[in-house]
Order: sequence, then C-alpha cells, then structure tokens
Amino acid sequence: MRYPLPLSPDDVESYRDLRREAVWIESMSHWSSIHGPKAVDALNGLVTNDVSQLAVGMGQHAVALTPKGKVVCDMYIARTDDDRFLLTMQRRCAPAWMELARKYINPRLATVTDESTRWATWMIYGINAVQAVANLGGAASTVENLGDVMVCGLADWPVWSHGLWNIGTGCVRLARVPTAGTIPGFMLLTEATNADLVRARLEASAMRRASRDVLTLARVEGGRPAFGIDMDENTIPQEANLDTLGAISFTKGCYTGQETVARVHFRGHVNRHLRGLVAGEPIPRHAHVLDGNGKDVGEVRSTVISPRLGPIALAMLRREVQPGDPLRVQAGEREIEARMVVLPFPE
Repeated sequence: MRYPLPLSPDDVESYRDLRREAVWIESMSHWSSIHGPKAVDALNGLVTNDVSQLAVGMGQHAVALTPKGKVVCDMYIARTDDDRFLLTMQRRCAPAWMELARKYINPRLATVTDESTRWATWMIYGINAVQAVANLGGAASTVENLGDVMVCGLADWPVWSHGLWNIGTGCVRLARVPTAGTIPGFMLLTEATNADLVRARLEASAMRRASRDVLTLARVEGGRPAFGIDMDENTIPQEANLDTLGAISFTKGCYTGQETVARVHFRGHVNRHLRGLVAGEPIPRHAHVLDGNGKDVGEVRSTVISPRLGPIALAMLRREVQPGDPLRVQAGEREIEARMVVLPFPE
C-alpha cells in the first residue's frame, strides 16, 4: 500500500490558482495519427465512440478495447481533415494501442503513424483558463488590443473542439478538453520545432507552472479515471464510468469489444463502479474497502489529499454500496473510517 503525500507549499499555491485563475502544465502525452481514404471506417472499428459523427474541428473521448471488452486505453480523438485523425493518450498504454491499431487496420485502407516525437503538448487549466489562453496573445497582439472578442469566442468553444491558434509567433492546435474534471481547460499542441518558443511564452505569462500532482488532484476531484491506476486491462469501460463520461456510443456499428459493452448496457449491469471516498486521514492506495459488516466491497485506486476536501480517493466498489454508507478502509493493522460519494466530488 502507498499513502498519498500532502501537496508541497508550491503545489498548494498552484492548486489555489487552479481554482481562482489558471495554471499551465507540461504534458507527456503520446500522439498518433490515422489517415487515408478509409480512416473513418478503420478507426470506428476499433473505438467505442462514433468518429463518423465528428465534423472537422471537433473531437471526442473514446476507448479502445480487447475482443473481450476490456480497456486497452482511453484517448482523445481530434478530426483534423476528412480523412485524418489525431489521437492522444497516456504513454503507459500507447504501446498496446499501437499494437492493436497496426494489427487490425489494413495499411491499404488507412495508415497508422506514431507521432509522439513530432509534437509538444501543454495544458492550461483553471476557472479563468479562457482568459489565460487569450492573454497569451497572437504574433503581434495582446488581449488589450483584441478586446473581448477573443475571450468570448474561446468561451463558446464546445468541449473537445479544436482549431489552429497563435501563441506568440508560433502556431498551435488548441483543444478544449475536460480532463481535469469540472475545471475548464485547454490543450496546446505544437510542432516540436516550435516547442521552445511556446514554452518561453508560457513561462513569461502571469500563470504559475503546476506539477503533475496538481493535475492529478484536479482529475480525482473531477472523478475522471486514469489508465493504469483506476482502470486497466481487466476493466469493463462501464465500471470506470466511461459511459457516463461520454466515451461510448450505443448506436454505432460494430467495433472490437462491442458485444460485452452492449450486453452490459442493454441487458444487464456491471457489479462494480468507480466511486469516491472521503475520510478523515490519508487513504492508502490498493487498500481493501469493507462495509459495516466487515465484507470486502472494493479496492482503493487513486488517492490524494485535497486542500479543500481533505483525504479523498477513487475506489472500485461493489454496486450495492450506496452514497453515505459507512465504510472502513483496511490500512495494515488499522482501519480508517470513510464514506462513499458519487463522482465528481462536490464543489
């Protein structure tokens, strides 16, 4: 078992900025592309969402599955042209995705390309993320001489939409993404050759640079699972709430693993779900969760100490556990009292 550490003083300040202004974070995302005359059909046969419904400039959350309906990885898919898609995901699950894509996609119909060295990525998150992006300005522009037009335009961007944008003299692809849960956010993607220029612009901004620990905390508070921690190759997507997070279409055609997902949705249910835990002291990862009768009802996954909520965690719990039920987390020789909450954690 591993206990979470409190945020460092710098991270506490970053967390506060996240909730009152905005912060920037350097991302280590893996990028790949699928392009070709049958790119839509090829990708649609491998992921849970319906990419055929995406207009150019839009994106979506989706999941790749094994033939038995277990999670290979979740990803963000952006349609950049009629026959081209960009995909990003955590690096830890990228090799499995690339193997799956190259196994099932006929290269005569579409080409799968590893673009992880081509792109540099940053995230801007915070209550005022729209203003923070606008403040970065264009090549010869600042928010002062652009007025409110840029801010209002960005504020109207739908979640998962994307488009070309200027940061200083550099061109980036800007995407509105909700991967920090309820906290608004944007992803900046630029050619690696422009990375130093964009990084310098971010470092010169009024925003504080935040660590991955701050983003993890925001993700947990927002109830969003991470592959390798909250879900893995043994997880059915509905167990990780990926259906309620909008990553699954139940009206599209066939895709790898669809049978399991459809059976759960139309004819049954999963026996466990990712839920939130709140406690009075730090909750160790991988600890077992017991109900009031001492029955093992789940396992702790992501665990953090929130400056706002105190010790909280994501846990995979039996579906019969109800909000507010008294629970105990088995931490070695001790037991920690906790209660379950439906995700996301309350504001």
